[in-house]
Amino acid sequence: MMVARKVVHIITRLDQGGSARNTMLTVLGHDRTQFEPVVVTGQADMWNAQGGLTATIENLMILEKESIRYHMIPSLVRQISPKADLTALWKLIVLLRQEQPYIVHTHTSKAGVLGRLAARITGVPKIVHTPHGHVFYGHFGSISSWIFLQIERALAWITDELIALTSAEKTEHLERAIGYADRFAVIPSGIDIDRFKQARTAGKVMPDWFNCPADATVIGSVGWLTEIKGHRFLVDAVAQLKPEHPHLHLVVLGSGDQHEELLRQASKAGISQTVHLVGRRDDVEIALAGMDCFVLPSLNEGMGRALVEAMAAGLPVIAGRVGGVPALIEDEKNGLLVPAGDSLALAAALRRILSDPIWARSLGQNAMQSIGTGYGVPAMVRAIESIYREVAVGHA
Repeated sequence: MMVARKVVHIITRLDQGGSARNTMLTVLGHDRTQFEPVVVTGQADMWNAQGGLTATIENLMILEKESIRYHMIPSLVRQISPKADLTALWKLIVLLRQEQPYIVHTHTSKAGVLGRLAARITGVPKIVHTPHGHVFYGHFGSISSWIFLQIERALAWITDELIALTSAEKTEHLERAIGYADRFAVIPSGIDIDRFKQARTAGKVMPDWFNCPADATVIGSVGWLTEIKGHRFLVDAVAQLKPEHPHLHLVVLGSGDQHEELLRQASKAGISQTVHLVGRRDDVEIALAGMDCFVLPSLNEGMGRALVEAMAAGLPVIAGRVGGVPALIEDEKNGLLVPAGDSLALAAALRRILSDPIWARSLGQNAMQSIGTGYGVPAMVRAIESIYREVAVGHA
């Protein structure tokens, strides 16, 4: 009888962010006869934009219910803190010596640095890392970005396999001399495809909590209200279009530190009654059913889980040409790509969608057809487990 190989997943924040959701789906989906998952996470702030400590506790309760062991390391934090980082590294070393896993699978940049170092120091046989995007631009200044780049280049030498969410993300890493093409897999982040493909079967149905008039044309977006998500450019684009499209409304799902700033921006532009920031929702498919178009205005994005969900729902989509997005959208075929951070270009793209509903509908249908079973959760988990088996070859 084969003993299940222990896999320790390390992530900085187990909240409601895309990387955390990806990690949770992977862990919960593992074939327990072959892999024994253990989760290590940092402790989120009480009011973090992505659900914070409340979301973390909810996820840990799910793990408990499924009899999956976990460890919380409070010093494993996202921001750079030499004291906390050294403490977290030491705790990870102690923890990995106790657990003695066969594989350490790290997720996101900070956990990827400290987790891989700890795995190397403790002699863990195999190391796998999923960046879930990158921090080479959009997040930090040029000096900090350069330092991160050098760290990632060095750590690639001790990593058995890197996993990108899209081919574009893989290309961006390889172009920066991070990793090797033959040790860099592409596995899309899994979503519940059926749930979203059925979202609009009854046509457009606006939920009451949109607080939009019945005749509203709804531009929608889903994402945490943080700088990197670029919502300010979307608000600006809507302000430009409002005079020619008086029934236009913007609905954004998500919470974050930009909430009040975005409301001020809308007020200053005279569109306070047009912009609806409805907070974080778990029933995203219901929101997608009430939208006419979906926009992902991010300045940097690993894949864009919300974008994949909107495409699966058959909405015409517009997104910035960043990160892994161009791997999802073929411009003018199943969506529109615009330069990130350009509200004029975004307004022009929205104008095209709004002025030609028949074409917009065909874009949405093409988007839905382009999201195949490869984007499902089972496909993602099986592909990741296949990577584990591949890296295990040659090591008894």
